[in-house]
Amino acid sequence: MYGIKTITLNPAIDLHYGMEQFIAGKENYVQSVTRGACGKGINTSRALVVNGVANTAYVVLGEENGAEFASQLTRDGLTFVPFYTPGRIRENITLHPAADAETRISLDTFSLSESVLDNMEARLLADLGAGDLISFSGRLPRGITKDRVISFLKKLIHAGTRLIVDSNSFTPNDLLSIRPWFIKPNEQEIEAFLGRTVNNAEDAADAARELVLRGVAQEVMISLGGDGAVWSDGACRLHLQVPKLAHPVSTIGAGDSTLAGLLAATAKGESGADALQTAVSFGTAACMTEGTLPPRPADVRAVFANVKVHTL
Repeated sequence: MYGIKTITLNPAIDLHYGMEQFIAGKENYVQSVTRGACGKGINTSRALVVNGVANTAYVVLGEENGAEFASQLTRDGLTFVPFYTPGRIRENITLHPAADAETRISLDTFSLSESVLDNMEARLLADLGAGDLISFSGRLPRGITKDRVISFLKKLIHAGTRLIVDSNSFTPNDLLSIRPWFIKPNEQEIEAFLGRTVNNAEDAADAARELVLRGVAQEVMISLGGDGAVWSDGACRLHLQVPKLAHPVSTIGAGDSTLAGLLAATAKGESGADALQTAVSFGTAACMTEGTLPPRPADVRAVFANVKVHTL
């Protein structure tokens, strides 16, 4: 089994408020509150742990509130390597009306110095095993250049790892330079990449294939929300249809859980449709839990049994 590592440069403490309704400009009453140590890579690591898959999270923590964050990771059973930087981890607020769309308020105050990334790079390169799987996700924080991060990621690939990149901070040209194993844009991101509208699964699958043929990544999965996902490796195109959820609880973190499913299956030696079916099962099951809570194993199994895979 291959080792799994996640990287989080821009973590967050997520506050989720559940309420009957949200009306802008009015006083709104909250019925439930959850507060969690998050960030896209951390969400992926937590989904893996809850589903019995070992991994290590490499995460940058602000010195002012990093102790709270690290305490939650320990409580949740995560194996993690912290790298501390001055300042505070950002706090995000998500409002969850019972019968309406979520509203998210994301703070953009976290900053990272190159010396901290240098330390993470040295530690990762020392820890890597042959064929390790690495997930790099989330927006880049302030204080560090994109070129420096690209150099960091290229060194990880040159060390023999398979790298997943899930960050809207990178353009297609950036990804051409990095050449990751796997990317997972959503419909909006793929439209921005290609400058055209994606109207259906067939269009999305064509777009995934086009990006692979351009050399942007070896494999591309495009998430389609309730319509599942499409995938291509340049030769084959698949549509993974997931069961419809009557009452999805929260979609936040579903993409991070999708990556967890892919990593879990790939680490065990699965590939192709089997690994992708596990990926979308994790992602769909994550919509059945509050906030960024990870997918439950029983839900993952139930979804997996009802995923349909079609060749396009």
